[in-house]
Amino acid sequence: MITDILIPSQNGGFLLGALAIFLSSLSYLVLSQSSHLSSRKAKRAKAMKDTFISISQQSKDIPNTEATNHAPNTMKITQLYIHPIKSLRSLPVSSALLTPTGFAHDRTFMLLHKQPSGELKNMHIANYPSMSLFHPSLSPDATKLVIEHRKPGSLTPSGPNLELDLEPSCSGLEEVKVDMHSSPTTGYNMGAEANDWFSARFGFPVILTYWGGNPRAVLGNLPGRPSNEGPKPQSGLTKLLSHIPLIEDYLKADSNEKIAFNDCFPYLVISLPSFQNVSSRLPPGASMDITKFRSNIVVSTSLPAWDEDLWGSIQFPSSGTEIILTSNCGRCKSLNVDYRTGEHGKTDDVKVYHRLQKDRRVDQGVKYSPVFGRYGVLGKGGEGVVLRVGDEVRVGERLEKTTRFYWPGITN
Repeated sequence: MITDILIPSQNGGFLLGALAIFLSSLSYLVLSQSSHLSSRKAKRAKAMKDTFISISQQSKDIPNTEATNHAPNTMKITQLYIHPIKSLRSLPVSSALLTPTGFAHDRTFMLLHKQPSGELKNMHIANYPSMSLFHPSLSPDATKLVIEHRKPGSLTPSGPNLELDLEPSCSGLEEVKVDMHSSPTTGYNMGAEANDWFSARFGFPVILTYWGGNPRAVLGNLPGRPSNEGPKPQSGLTKLLSHIPLIEDYLKADSNEKIAFNDCFPYLVISLPSFQNVSSRLPPGASMDITKFRSNIVVSTSLPAWDEDLWGSIQFPSSGTEIILTSNCGRCKSLNVDYRTGEHGKTDDVKVYHRLQKDRRVDQGVKYSPVFGRYGVLGKGGEGVVLRVGDEVRVGERLEKTTRFYWPGITN
């Protein structure tokens, strides 16, 4: 009897009874929504399939980054990118599916360097420049991720390609703990075939890890909160409940403050005028590779370079969707990696990092790093929307002053 449960006792029976009722009610709520969540997942899977079938027909050429004539204050998407395996080459796409954790299939795989001690070290292109020699593409039916390795200076594969399921089953795979920028998650070891393929080409033991949908928390700037405040800490009860599988999934559902193997935020937006400004700083005849900025969305605009520093959001009128821009992207020396050789750049035509430091150290949160681009999170109602190259873009909120980057352990 519920009335019996609520009778207080000296051993705390009242509290335990109340907790039991709460858990019972929450479990009912979770179970009642399970069919809804499954249905939403099925719809999202179909949308992904349709989108990526069109992506598989893409041109493999680097998109045009020349100046584009625009009516005043108009903007369009000129390029879209996903990065299926973190820090390998970008994959240009003609359309991409919006999710709360970023574009579908963006940074859902990650490489880990297995140390002699057994420790696993996150691999980032700034520290492992030879990652730039690996080129991803999609199979014709958009179900497989194909990885091609090229030797320095070569345009042809160094050997057989590696094929992976774009969305592999995690059943039976070894769990791997991944902690990036103090935001941990659990990934899945993709097994000997993939690991041996990468290890042979890097020359040291490597483990390919799949995200598997276990979200990492965004610890940095979030919409509606002060610039020096991340997510609110969980209560003791919430932490306890988060260990119960069904309830854990329910608590995480519909959150736009989670990421996969992205560094800090789900989306990164850059503008073409700012890119052209960067490219103009290189010696005559040299041009910047836009994929080095590892963005998701590139917009062309008649607005001047660096105008995006004051963008609080961008909107896509065709779908009524917006991306809320919360932070600047402080750049690292990965910009100096020579993609032709897979090494840190040794010539002036690839050394752009220090050129940007002269006048683009504009964020006191990362005061030693040059800023280029804006990080963002998906606005409400945007999940499942497909963005396409050529879509119109508008500046939503325009800020009165620039934002200050915040992330525990990264902020200066």
